Amino acid sequence: MKSNHATKTGFRITGTKPSYVLESQSLCEQYGIDPSQLPIFEQLSDAELRDKLRDYGEFLAITDHFMERMLGTIAEPIPVLLAVCDYEASILQIRGDESIKSFMDQIGFKEGVRFTEELTGTNVVNLSLRLKRPIQLVGDDHYHRVFYQAACYSVPFRFEQLGDLTGTICLMTTAGLHNPLFMNMLQSTLDLIEREIMLRNQNKQLHILNQIMMETEINAVIVTDRKGQITEINKCATNIIGVPREKMLGQLAQSLPYVGSYFTQVLEKGSRFEDIELRIELRNLVGLFDVFPIRDEKGSLIGAYGHFRDITERYETEMKINYMAYHDELTTLPNRRMLIKYLEDKICDYERSGGNKLAVMFLDLDRFKMVNDTLGHSEGDVLLQQVASRLVRCIGSGDLVARMGGDEFMIVLERPHVKEIEETAREVLKTFGTSFVIGEYDFHVSASLGIAVCPDNGTDVNSLMIFADTAMYRAKAKGKNTYQFFDPDMPLITHEQLVLEMDLRKAIERGELLLHYQPQVIASTGQLVGLEALVRWQHPVLGIISPDKFVPVAEETGLILPLSLWVLNEACRQNKRWQDEGFRPIRVSVNLSALQFSDEAFVQTVASVLEETGLDPQYLELELTETMAMDVDHAVGTLNALKELGVQLAMDDFGTGYSSLNHLKRFGLHRLKIDQSFVRDLISDSNDADIVGTIIAMGHLLGLRVIAEGVETSEQFDFLLSKKCDEVQGYYISKPLPPDQVVKLLEKN
Repeated sequence: MKSNHATKTGFRITGTKPSYVLESQSLCEQYGIDPSQLPIFEQLSDAELRDKLRDYGEFLAITDHFMERMLGTIAEPIPVLLAVCDYEASILQIRGDESIKSFMDQIGFKEGVRFTEELTGTNVVNLSLRLKRPIQLVGDDHYHRVFYQAACYSVPFRFEQLGDLTGTICLMTTAGLHNPLFMNMLQSTLDLIEREIMLRNQNKQLHILNQIMMETEINAVIVTDRKGQITEINKCATNIIGVPREKMLGQLAQSLPYVGSYFTQVLEKGSRFEDIELRIELRNLVGLFDVFPIRDEKGSLIGAYGHFRDITERYETEMKINYMAYHDELTTLPNRRMLIKYLEDKICDYERSGGNKLAVMFLDLDRFKMVNDTLGHSEGDVLLQQVASRLVRCIGSGDLVARMGGDEFMIVLERPHVKEIEETAREVLKTFGTSFVIGEYDFHVSASLGIAVCPDNGTDVNSLMIFADTAMYRAKAKGKNTYQFFDPDMPLITHEQLVLEMDLRKAIERGELLLHYQPQVIASTGQLVGLEALVRWQHPVLGIISPDKFVPVAEETGLILPLSLWVLNEACRQNKRWQDEGFRPIRVSVNLSALQFSDEAFVQTVASVLEETGLDPQYLELELTETMAMDVDHAVGTLNALKELGVQLAMDDFGTGYSSLNHLKRFGLHRLKIDQSFVRDLISDSNDADIVGTIIAMGHLLGLRVIAEGVETSEQFDFLLSKKCDEVQGYYISKPLPPDQVVKLLEKN
């Protein structure tokens, strides 16, 4: 089937070109421009350049700040050049990658030259100014061959606030890095510049109006004379200071708390201060403070003008988001991320200076499922909140209680001897002796507690957590409602797990495993672009067993490796079979296990599976979790090797771990997958909605596609679509389907 879209060939782009490109290139031929020669730029005289820099001076000071800010958001390996041109296409400002800047300087592209289509050929600057719209040129959209390796973007601007200032801001990078996101970044940067210009213009108006103080309930204003004596102060300022206006008049602004030193510098040196962040603890306020000198018509300093803008709400929102990243939303307890950091710090303190023993307690409720099955999940949440409250009251103020997820909690405490640790364990279990009241029901729920001790059982965070988990299962095996210290001779699996392990080994050998596939679609069009492979176990006696039950057993017993290999093989084989049957190729996504990802031979295993099944690597996507990437160096090496194979890479359950932006850039991912825990309540919970929106924006800023899983309602879907989420997956689209039902879906697509 013939495509209307352009296709990339090396650094050249061939295919249907926009009409304005064809028109411009035709004009270049009429002008007799030789595309094999270097373009020619008109050189401005020193006087012309000086006049333009004067006219655009304030604007260029603003663009300089925001261009540096924009460059800071782009991954370092990406070469980018930014430029600002005036209404005559004269280059007034250049910032960005030195290698591109040096190359373009040799061509003649530098500050103080002018673009003209008659000499410079087809270019984004002249086109965007002439057409008054954003323009992009990639590869041979340019007329001169020297630019065939470039991708250029330009957005025109017009600012009436600066005397009807017009021009364009443009971006250049290599054609191989062409991405429409660059155009969005230019648009966003211009929006920020416009807001900054508006803010500065407002401040100018305040000054021009003879520094007339405008009463406001939001902003605090103080005006002084030459000596610093307060001559005017508004109600908002007096409320913050806590002193009536009549007592403030005549007082020295230099003696005011928080802002006095700034007034001093303004009055003594004529200094100016803008956007100074101040925290006024007594009033629980955070604001931005500006203070300027007031001058008469001769330019003599006659006083100072101070202005405080309240940004407490914005600041508290940012603090709340940061809080949410380290706390469990349901119980407000620290979450896994904070616990790991806390435990790492405590172990470092112990290794540095010794001291008390460090106990890691893993607590699991014994009858939680019964509450959920009897009363429902909302009442189960109430129980978890009550358990959290009791645990916090039970332990010492210097200890930590965290919720790990579900009905699992972890406690970290310091005690001089094991005897004191044991006493605390008894107190923890004792607190479950009293029933929990949920609505009109009384529930008696017990807990099982596993304990690992540092340094007795080691000083590694992951090991201590695993050891505590293992001891907890041993406590359950002993009859529940008890505690168990980890013993090095203790097997890392329970009796129940052994039974499941035996059946699971037979399941792999007897072919009892099968895959269902959940569709992944483009949110804006509904087009099917992928399928996530989800393993199921058809037990001969118990029927279908959920992966939530047998995958943890496989992980703890080592069976996860043969299980994961079977899933990888089967998913690739099935996808290739659909392609051989004539269906349009799409990707299949396979979840990785931690043990599988850490296997030194994993990359070679993937390569062998692709070779044996004949599946093109681009149609296989591997999903890893943030936890798997804790060892950043190993993760980067493995992911780079997988990327060289040509497979797609996705970060699964994103937002529940602790990946930094810097690490994400190094991982070379193609997609971020928003965890369904955030999607589930995003309509009813503004915090989840904010997190989802932030993840989508951040993913796009990094050049990644974003997919949301667990989409179950039209309201969730509409929200994700409004936030420009690229892809969605969930029961609203389709439940996981067996292969024969996938065929029907493929036929429709």
